[in-house]
Amino acid sequence: MLTVIIILGIIYIIIVAFFYLFQSNFIFFPQPLTGTVHTGEFTEEVRITTDDDKVLHGWLCKSKTDGPQKLIIYFGGNAEEVSHMIPAASMFEDWAFLLINYPGYGKSEGRPGQKSFYKAALEIYDYAVARDDVYAENIVVMGRSIGSGSAVFLAHERDVKAVVLISPFESIRAVARSSMPFLPVNLILRHKFLSKKFASEINSPMIAFYGTADQIIPPSHTQKLAAFWKGPSRLVELQGYGHNDIFESKQMWEEINGFLEGLDSGRK
Repeated sequence: MLTVIIILGIIYIIIVAFFYLFQSNFIFFPQPLTGTVHTGEFTEEVRITTDDDKVLHGWLCKSKTDGPQKLIIYFGGNAEEVSHMIPAASMFEDWAFLLINYPGYGKSEGRPGQKSFYKAALEIYDYAVARDDVYAENIVVMGRSIGSGSAVFLAHERDVKAVVLISPFESIRAVARSSMPFLPVNLILRHKFLSKKFASEINSPMIAFYGTADQIIPPSHTQKLAAFWKGPSRLVELQGYGHNDIFESKQMWEEINGFLEGLDSGRK
């Protein structure tokens, strides 16, 4: 019996060590840029040189309005190369849409991780507000799944008009604890994305969406994040939608546009 316990203990230590060493491979799924990106006359290819001489690559989809433009900065999911979101810019009547791939994704240089994601979010924002054609007082951040972590962090560190979150979580640590309760997640997880800590200090209005059939980030994690939000917040349940088909919800896009219109009219 003692021998069996020792063997099981060794196996467990090996499993924990394996997860600790290779956890980035379980969390981040960087996607390359494949094929031709189809853009229109209002889409500009963007390259941002970071302070450590890396290049972040993406696109700015401009609205057809004249003068400085209101801007939505989008942060995608953990297996999302954001060029596929260029057509989504048509969902917004008078907002520009900035899509920049994370470090290691698409043509963006660097390695994915919490630290590099947070750093990239700040540099993307600072690039945007420095542009003459961006209305710096009208920037909204939008984050999906792991991108909600970057969006919430950015809203905490910079002045944003509002926050739109799609399938967000209160922390990756909490998601990992619920899906892998056999691991000492608190001790070994390096990429925690503690959004709840930032949420409790953010005054910007927020709207969050979750699908009732989401099995990757169960609704309870989105609900917990909303409970921590300091500013005005609204939680929208999308019946029957899961993690990967949530963008197909017509209701979600209608709610987002209503939320954006409310910002212009002074409604929260």
